Amino acid sequence: MKYIHILFTVVLGPIYWLINIIHTKVQKWYFRMHKDDIIIWYLFTPFYWILVLITFIISVPYEFLIAVTSKLH
Repeated sequence: MKYIHILFTVVLGPIYWLINIIHTKVQKWYFRMHKDDIIIWYLFTPFYWILVLITFIISVPYEFLIAVTSKLH
């Protein structure tokens, strides 16, 4: 069981890293748009929240796997 947790952690790691990088870059742009162009901000809001949901869906299991794997050692 320990090896399965480690395997999932290694496999999900790059996906987790990539989605968090994308989320961080988009978040900076999105919050800046609130001051610069409110119309684009409103138009992009549904896409931003979809990205937040995807980030949450990937982050929670990955961070749970990290916590469980670190307790196995």
